[in-house]
This record gives sequence, structure tokens and C-alpha cells, in this order.
Amino acid sequence: MNGRELALKALIEFESGRKTLKNFTELRKGEKVDKDIQKAYDYYYGTVKMVKRLDYILEKHLKNKKLKSLPLPIRNILREGAYGLLVSSDPDHAVVNESVNLAKKYGHNGTASLVNAVLRNLHPVTYPEEPLKYLSTFYSFPEFLVRLLMDEYGEKTENILRESNRPPVTTIRVNRLKSTPGEVLENLKEEGFDAKKIEGREYNLLTESGVVYSNSFKRGYFQIQGVTQTMNTEILSAEEDEIILDLCSAPGTKSTGIAEIMGDKGIVLSVDKKDLYMVVSNAERLGIKSVYPIKGDVKYFRVAQADRILLDVPCSGTGVMGKKGELRWNLNLTSLNRLVALQREMLKSAAENLNKNGVLVYSTCSILPQENEKQVQWFLEENPDFIVKCACKEDPFIRNLPGYPFYDGGFGAALIRR
Repeated sequence: MNGRELALKALIEFESGRKTLKNFTELRKGEKVDKDIQKAYDYYYGTVKMVKRLDYILEKHLKNKKLKSLPLPIRNILREGAYGLLVSSDPDHAVVNESVNLAKKYGHNGTASLVNAVLRNLHPVTYPEEPLKYLSTFYSFPEFLVRLLMDEYGEKTENILRESNRPPVTTIRVNRLKSTPGEVLENLKEEGFDAKKIEGREYNLLTESGVVYSNSFKRGYFQIQGVTQTMNTEILSAEEDEIILDLCSAPGTKSTGIAEIMGDKGIVLSVDKKDLYMVVSNAERLGIKSVYPIKGDVKYFRVAQADRILLDVPCSGTGVMGKKGELRWNLNLTSLNRLVALQREMLKSAAENLNKNGVLVYSTCSILPQENEKQVQWFLEENPDFIVKCACKEDPFIRNLPGYPFYDGGFGAALIRR
């Protein structure tokens, strides 16, 4: 299978609610298919992200037919083809020809003719005038989520949606135990990778996804990590010889970052109920010995005392929907309320592990106040022995929106037990 067909199979499975692209790429490990895999990722995640707009456009071109009335493979071939024509940089003739070939393989000559006719005649369409419906349709987000963002961010909402649809970027955290930002920049450029500094960020660099295949990565000179996530490990202010809890830690990106800040001197208990293989793997590659993986449920995990705790809770992911296109379609008000309840349970439980004068950092990759500021407000009302430690000069919290210079959106609050 080439990249577009691999993406098609993943789209079919995604709509059926069974698998994602990762399940398919896992089956192809060891094959020399880097370009095909990259193409598959582009088409799969791009189509999933933009599916509401694509469906709207296709419905306008199908005349008397409804997209949902078409066989599952054919409607996803149309979606993928529309994405290729309207968003990707692939030549139009190649997109149409490949789509027609797929329609023949997964359908018959009649469906191939339909795909050919629709894709060859795609033309601009008019979108709904009402602001909520326009933003939801054009930027391809569920209406309830757009409404929440409009209530909180007003005129900023459109830019948030636009940034959440841009192709994801790759940022890295330089391993200060092994290298410097300047050395990593030089090494990556020598290996043929684009890399540059990010304004105001000493240890984060902007680069490209292929750096995971670089010798610099294999030697542990850096770790893939978002800017906001790096900032949340920094406001923990971990010091040498302290006992740190990193709760909800997999795959170990935050745990290793904390260890680097401590000079690898101390104890970082990396706790998660998920598979901890990547925690071990990342620590070994980065040359870190102070991270101790522990498999356990954060809600019930207890130690006698910890000096600092980082709690990066499960959340809606509204700050990282540019990277994870399927998140927007897996979220609804019911699931959001369940997440809020789980976050409170985890926050209450985590605090029981903290020393007096200890610091608890609560972090999310969300930009919704229900999961961020309102959670901190609730926690402070329930726990008057805690106060907020200012995370930034301009703001007591880290509150980043998607887009430059932070790229990923997210939230962080440092809470001190008095």
C-alpha cells in the first residue's frame, strides 16, 4: 500500500471507531516506507481534522446524493481526495488519478466515475453567515466547542481555530546534561535538519519531525517536547537531592526534563498506570539515572512525603488539536464534565503526598477555563493551606494559546503548601 491507501484504510477504521493510523504503521515496522508513512500521516490527520469542512464542500457537489449514503470506502476516498486538492501541495492530477484508482479497487466503475466527476469539478462554495456555524464549518470544529471558545475568548476564537488547523511543528528540549542549544543546532544542521532558536526559550528549539532519526537524538542530546510542557516542568523549580513525583508521567518526557534541571541528582518517581516502557527507554537514551518508573493509579498512589509534584492531568487536549486531529471529534459536553471530575479527584489525591512548603504544579494541554483556572479556584477553596506561586511576570499562571511562540496551547499553575 502507498501512503494514500494506508491513510484510506485508517480513515475507514477511524469512522468505524476501531483503529487509528498508528495501528497500521505498527504493522509495517522494519519496512523502508518512510515517505509513504509520512504521506499517510499527512492525509489521515489532515482529513480527520478538516472532515466537517470537507463534508460540507462535498455535499454541495453531490447534488441529489448524500455523502452518508455512499459506501464507507467511497466517501472516505472523496474526503481524502478533497483534502489533497484543497489543502495538500500534491499536484491535482495525481490526487484525482490516485482517488479514481482507489475507487476502482474499493468499489466499481460506477463509483470511480462518481469520484472522478466530483473531484474534477470542485469549486468554491459559500459558507453559513451566522458566526457560530461559519466558524464551526469552515474551521471544522464541533459547534459546542466553538461556543465554549467564543464565550471565553471572543474575537480571539477565530485565530485559535486557525492556528489549531496549521500543520503541526516539532519542538525539542535540549538535554542540558549532555549538550548545549548551540551544539545541538550545529549538529542538526550538519546532519541536514532545519533547526532554529525560539524567542525567549533557552532550551527549546524549533525543528522538523524527522529529527527522531538523527544521530543527535539517538545519542540523547535532546528530547521531543512542546514549549508549554517544558515551561510547566521549569516552574516546578526542582532542586538537587529532592524527591519529586511526576504523576501521569508516561512517556517520561516530563520526568526526564525534571531530572535534567536537577542535574540528575535526586529522585524522580515517574508514576503512571500506562505502559512505562518509554519512560525507561527515554531515560536510558538521555543518560538519566534519577528517574524511577512506578506503575500505579495516580488516584490511589501514596508516598510519605514529596518535595515537589508535577500533575499533568488527562484533559480535553484543546490546546494541541493541531497535532491530534481526532481529539475534537471525541469530545462532547458529557466527556468534558467527566474529565473535570477526574481532574479534581487527581488533584485532591496528589496534594496528600506533598510536604509543607512543597510545590504542586497542576498542568494541562487544554485552553478551557473549566479545566484550568476554575480547577485551581476550586482547589484553593477546598485547601486553604495552599497559595498560588506566580508562574510568569505578567500572569500568575502559564496560559498559552496555540500559535507562535508557544505553538501548543496549555496551562500551568504552581501551588505552594504553606
